[in-house]
Amino acid sequence: MGIKSVWQSKVVLALEETGLYVEHPEHEIYQLLLCNQKVVLHLVPLENNYDPAGLIALQAEYKAIGKILLHLWEDVWLTRQVQVLGRICSLLGINKRLHARKAKIRVLTQKQAADFMDQHHLQASARARYKFALCIDEKIVAVACFSALRSMKNISATHKSAELIRFASLTGFTITGGFSKLLKHFITLMQPDDVMSYADRDWSLGNAYAQSGFVLKETTAPAKIWLNKNELSRYFEHRLPADAASCLADYVQIFNTGNLKYILYL
Repeated sequence: MGIKSVWQSKVVLALEETGLYVEHPEHEIYQLLLCNQKVVLHLVPLENNYDPAGLIALQAEYKAIGKILLHLWEDVWLTRQVQVLGRICSLLGINKRLHARKAKIRVLTQKQAADFMDQHHLQASARARYKFALCIDEKIVAVACFSALRSMKNISATHKSAELIRFASLTGFTITGGFSKLLKHFITLMQPDDVMSYADRDWSLGNAYAQSGFVLKETTAPAKIWLNKNELSRYFEHRLPADAASCLADYVQIFNTGNLKYILYL
């Protein structure tokens, strides 16, 4: 097929400038890039005739042969290039390493957490009740954001659950033991009966959760998403701006491949 689109060509160039070895596996439908023989990048243009089932099947096909496939939508590349490259390098295991045992835990404000997530998380920031950072020499190297405790009366009268909303480390670095250190700190502090979290299937197979003792409980269905073509902002249907109906020409409908819901029982 070859690389035809300008944005797709820029992806290849950026990967190669990062020092990755990029191959172009042939596929009659999808545009694929193989990075360092391990991570497959599926380049998804905004204008396409794909469906979620096809993309899920493609990811499963590569998982079966020991490769990680990520779905990179055009708008995500255009708005989150640094974070995309950071995620790929992390999965390839070529990040620099820091050790969480050397780090101190610090409470963050919403703004401090949001600023870090905007810089280092693919999905940017989200509101959270509890925000904790790992700091080495006063520099923030990882952040975890959690919800308030929620009563789960369907389980028992006293059962409390919390959600891990976001976790990110400094782009270009893997913080060995960082995820578990922040998670254990929250659990010790708040004493939940379980902690749940979602892995975005476009970008994750959930391996980090499984390695930390989480159990896969549910796979959520793919969701329709409305993308504002001018701002490159994504909206789920129930969160569309009030004036969206009057300017539908500014939007294009895309989708994701759903989420993997994980729970850590305590």
